Amino acid sequence: MLMKLFSTSGIRRKVADLPPEFVVKVGLAISESLCNDKNSKVLLGRDARLSGPQLEHAISAGLLAGGCSVEHLGIVPTPALAYHTYKLKANAGVMLTASHNPPEYNGIKVFDKTGMGLSPEDEMKIEKAYFTELKAVSWEKIGNDHQNYGAELYHKMLLDAGGAIDDKYFDAVIADPGGGAGCQVINETYNELGLNLVMINALFDPFFSARLSEPVPKNLTELISLVQKRAKSKSERVIGLAYDGDADRCVAIDEKGRYVPQDVLIALYSQYVVEQNNNKGLIITHIDASMLIERLVGKAGGIVKRTKVGDVAIGNMVAKEKALFGGEPCGAWIHPKQHLCPDGPLTGLKILAWIAERGPLYKLVDEVHDFPVQRTIIACDNELKNEVMQKIDETISTKNKIKEILKIDGLRITFEDDSWVLIRPSGTEPIIRITSQATTKEDVESQLEYYSQVIKKVIKQLK
Repeated sequence: MLMKLFSTSGIRRKVADLPPEFVVKVGLAISESLCNDKNSKVLLGRDARLSGPQLEHAISAGLLAGGCSVEHLGIVPTPALAYHTYKLKANAGVMLTASHNPPEYNGIKVFDKTGMGLSPEDEMKIEKAYFTELKAVSWEKIGNDHQNYGAELYHKMLLDAGGAIDDKYFDAVIADPGGGAGCQVINETYNELGLNLVMINALFDPFFSARLSEPVPKNLTELISLVQKRAKSKSERVIGLAYDGDADRCVAIDEKGRYVPQDVLIALYSQYVVEQNNNKGLIITHIDASMLIERLVGKAGGIVKRTKVGDVAIGNMVAKEKALFGGEPCGAWIHPKQHLCPDGPLTGLKILAWIAERGPLYKLVDEVHDFPVQRTIIACDNELKNEVMQKIDETISTKNKIKEILKIDGLRITFEDDSWVLIRPSGTEPIIRITSQATTKEDVESQLEYYSQVIKKVIKQLK
């Protein structure tokens, strides 16, 4: 029997592995774990996937059977569901989405009453409830079911956040939501802000037939081509923005039609945020982000702290440390002045405001150069991983010129020149991953080779 439900970003599987009886029981477990009284309310949203209605009916049945009232928001971005959960003081929010995964996948992501993804402790409560004998409440205690489609509060928040953008700066903002959950709210909000918006792939598409959901260069050829053509015929002031399937990520195409590397984009924006805060403040990112962020944030007078990979870990640290901003290089950015969920439409507006003030974007990008990075994997039996990591820790602790060792998610070894190596055991495969970044390609290769040999030697000793 599977004894764990949640991964890094909720429950995410192929639809064939999300049968109705399983989803109903997850709803019942959520109800038992997070709904503590007869007035408990859960908000429920979904992305545009074909399997969404099936999951929506199943999980709402479980929630209602557990005594929770359910308020349906319909097809909305994940950040809209999270924001409404917080603003409407719901006990929890449930988003049915597989984010950037292909259309044959779907998932269940749960938010607490603050609008943040569940803590590991709350996930364990739901898992414990799921793997025990759950019982539905008696008929008179079944929750109420409300249809309240839309995201009015979220829409208003976006309008407020984008109100300072110079709407005359851009000749065109070309937005590509990829047929995902952000189509409607991006179209309505950005147009209302007067941003000379051009939308592509702007109808809900359950199959992601126009482009795949993940906003990476190979899936954005249409957007890149349009920006290039528009920029040549108009001016430098044409920007492309793309989002993933549930609109919690946003990426940018600069005025030359180039996909801006995410490590570069987040480092540049973080520098800007610190400069806007009187050249001080804290930025949060995860352990696998480029050291470019330390260089640019430090240059502006700020500090960077790192945490585990995943938006929940980043959101928790942003809240705990009262950081100015936090994000992952995949485009999942958290803007704490608004809320603590990664938010693609909001990130798009923040990028536009920044460019209108400091742009054009291509000049900002051309002024910096990221550092070389390489990755490799080492085969390692799952049962050996913990012991291997312990032995590696003992080995590296004696090596000179180490500035910092983070043990929050594998081992991240930072050297005095800010170069680093990350050693992480895979959670799903019998491998250990190694990432190396340094100022030169030669140093990257040297670090990667050294730690690869260390790991191989330890594995050999333990077999």
